[in-house]
Amino acid sequence: MVEVKSGAIEVNSGLREEVESHGHALDFGSRSHAEDYARQESASDGELRVQAAPENEPRDVDAYLLADRSPSIAEPAEIDGETLAFDVGANLYGALGEAIPIHAPKPHALVYFVREDLDIGDNNLEWGLNVDVEPGRLLPIERGDERRRWTPDCVVEAKAGWSGRMLERYYCEIRTGDASFERAQVATMEELAKEERVLKIRVDIDSLPDQYSLRSHEVEPTEQDE
Repeated sequence: MVEVKSGAIEVNSGLREEVESHGHALDFGSRSHAEDYARQESASDGELRVQAAPENEPRDVDAYLLADRSPSIAEPAEIDGETLAFDVGANLYGALGEAIPIHAPKPHALVYFVREDLDIGDNNLEWGLNVDVEPGRLLPIERGDERRRWTPDCVVEAKAGWSGRMLERYYCEIRTGDASFERAQVATMEELAKEERVLKIRVDIDSLPDQYSLRSHEVEPTEQDE
C-alpha cells in the first residue's frame, strides 16, 4: 500500500484527481508499478517519487508517494550557452542503476555472478554460457488463501549455449544506492523463493563513469506453513 503525501498532491493535478476518486492509500501491487505510475504522472505535471516506508512504520503502509523537491529536474540548474545542465532526481537515479544490469550491451556483472554461482569455468560447457536478461512480468503468487502479486525488475536466464538447456533462472529486484525494499514486496519475494531463485541486487553508481558496483543477495524462503 502506498500513502500519498500532501506535497505530492500539491504539485501534481493528475494525482490530485486520483486521490479524490480513490483516497490517499493507493494499491499498486509492486514498487515497480508504483514507480511507473510516478514517472507517468511526472511526465505531464509536477515530479513525483516513491520512497519506501521505514521498518518501524506502525501502519499497513509499504511506501510513500512524495513530491520530488529537487529544484532542477524540469528546469535547468545551469545554462552555459547551448548546454543545459539538469539535476538528477530520485526517479532518474533509480532508473540509471536499473539500466546497468538490464540494458547494458552485455550484462558482465550478472554473467560473472552466474558463473560463480553455478561454478562454471571456461571449459565446463561445450557451447559456452548464455545469459539472457529480460524485463520482469507480473507474477501471481499464492500463499494459502492469500493472493499476492510481484513484478520483478528483470529475469535472468542462464543457458548452456544459445539454444541449450536451461541451467538456472533468477528473479531479480534492483535498487540503486541505499534505496530500500518494501516490506510487503520482500514478503512476496520470500514466498516465491520457496520454488524459484530470487535475488536482491543493489547497484552503486556513485563512481560512474569510471566504475559501478553490484551486490547480489539471495532471498531466503519463508518457513513452510504448518
